[in-house]
Amino acid sequence: MSTLRYILDNWDTLGPQVVVHLETVGLCAVIAGAIGIALGIVAARSDRFATIILAVTSTILTIPSFALFGLLSIWFGLGNPPVVIGLILYALLPIVRNTRAGIAAVDPAVSEAARGMGMNPLQVLTRVQLPLAIPVILGGLRQATVMIVAIATVGAAVGANNLGQPIFSALTRDTGTLEQVLAGIIPVALIGIIADAGLATVQRFLAKGRVSVAAT
Repeated sequence: MSTLRYILDNWDTLGPQVVVHLETVGLCAVIAGAIGIALGIVAARSDRFATIILAVTSTILTIPSFALFGLLSIWFGLGNPPVVIGLILYALLPIVRNTRAGIAAVDPAVSEAARGMGMNPLQVLTRVQLPLAIPVILGGLRQATVMIVAIATVGAAVGANNLGQPIFSALTRDTGTLEQVLAGIIPVALIGIIADAGLATVQRFLAKGRVSVAAT
């Protein structure tokens, strides 16, 4: 109850931080989704490029977030910009990996039948392979989104006014309290749970639709 009271008493500060957190995660998920799917398509077409792309995105994910945000803040200044760029980079690996896997899982006979109907490679990709791969691709986006919801809190260390601020402030000041830490952790956890549940529902719906189409 004391944590809830703290959240309610400080909602004038926490409310805008929740909004910034949601906006940051949403923006990063959309941009990373577009870039990651494009790179995943390239990786699905070429094993050589797949090795390079997966190696680079895997390496980025091993860089500590504090270090990456700090490095990016040197070039892009303090605040949200370095956090947005860093989160996009972190989100790429699961999206690229799942896009490549989803396209590779499409039955070659289906793609061949589409080509036999006169479709060019771009049409086969956009009308056959990507629609069939969407549930798998969405799984990667789901993983990426939940991941960056949590990582975004570290952005408070470089001035991002998100839900990392109450956590960071409590841990760096002698006057910090458990309620202040939980005031940041609980909303972040709720955002992650809701995002995961929402995307999981869409993923299951699309996967069920894919099975229905295949059955007909």
